[in-house]
Parts: sequence; structure tokens; C-alpha cells
Amino acid sequence: MKKIIIFAAVALLSQSLLFAQNGKSVSDKDVPERYVKDFNRLAPDTKNVDWRLIDTLVYDANYVNENGTRTAYRFSPKGTETRWYVEEKYYPHSILQKIEEEHPGYKVKELYTLMIKNKVTYQVLVGQRKGLFVKKWKHMRIMNFETDGKFIDEIEL
Repeated sequence: MKKIIIFAAVALLSQSLLFAQNGKSVSDKDVPERYVKDFNRLAPDTKNVDWRLIDTLVYDANYVNENGTRTAYRFSPKGTETRWYVEEKYYPHSILQKIEEEHPGYKVKELYTLMIKNKVTYQVLVGQRKGLFVKKWKHMRIMNFETDGKFIDEIEL
């Protein structure tokens, strides 16, 4: 039962992931006040925040933290999730091997450390780059991994 609930939660969060890539940029004045207050509490000295409307009540606050790491908070009525984006040169080798085994020819579009309710995992958005002149992402999937690189599951988008 617990696995079903976790899978359902990941599926719901993942559905909005594609929209996050193209979410509508909004001013902080258009974001619910409680989300802005939460963000200011979590990252008090942050400037240059890119707020994005993902879904009706889901907003992302993207910024670069003091260490130079691209970071995002996703605020929704269900809670807050934190993402720390990983630079390509630091991608875990075991994760890259698993992607190559399961989906030869697929590339990593984004890899980030994801924290939801104090549980930390890796989430990887993978796909194929197709197109003659303009490369577009196709056959997208989200692959989830434990922090030790152990594969959890994947969702086809």
C-alpha cells in the first residue's frame, strides 16, 4: 500500500515536470502570499528569483544559491519540494550506467537532487534528441534513484 501511495505521489509530481520546463514566468506579486513568505523564510538573502506558474496552484521559485548551485523550490497545496540541480560533470556514474542499460541512446536533460518531506532522492529527466536542424526532446522519461544510485522506478511522460 505504501509503495502505491509513493508511486502515485511521484506520478502526480512528475506530470507537472514537463510543464515546469515551459511554465509561465510570473511576478512575485502574482504568486500566493504564503508561497512568497515561505520562500523568503527558506532563502532569505536571495535576489533574482524566477517565479514560474506550473499549474493552477503550483509555483516554482528558481534561483542560483550562494554556492553557485541552481536551486528551485516547488510550492503546492501538498507541500514544498526542493531541487538542487547537478552539473553534468558531477553526474553519478552508476546513474549514467543504468540509463544507458535501460535506454540506449537516451541523454540526460536534467538531473537534480530532490527533497520531499525530508526524503532525498535523485530525479533524472531523460529523453532522445531528435531533429535535423532543431534538436527536440522526444520519448521523455523520469527516472528516480536513491542517493546511493540504486534505481527506484521510472515514469514515461
